[in-house]
Amino acid sequence: MSKSIKKQYLKALNKRLKKESAGQFDTEFVFYPPGSKSKDATGVTASGPADAKVLAVMDAVQAQVFARFEGTARAE
Repeated sequence: MSKSIKKQYLKALNKRLKKESAGQFDTEFVFYPPGSKSKDATGVTASGPADAKVLAVMDAVQAQVFARFEGTARAE
């Protein structure tokens, strides 16, 4: 995945998370390992500790956004 696609993916994850949580979560998606730049990132993770409810929403959001990005990649 290119650096620009990684940035778009992270932005899409956080936008969708904010929408799904109605802005109630302090936790957001960050590149993994934490603190890494997009070129060095190997995935995404939560920005900090999160309870089971937050993680469940994050899991659902990641599945939705990933499916959209995967579909876009196949179309190219």
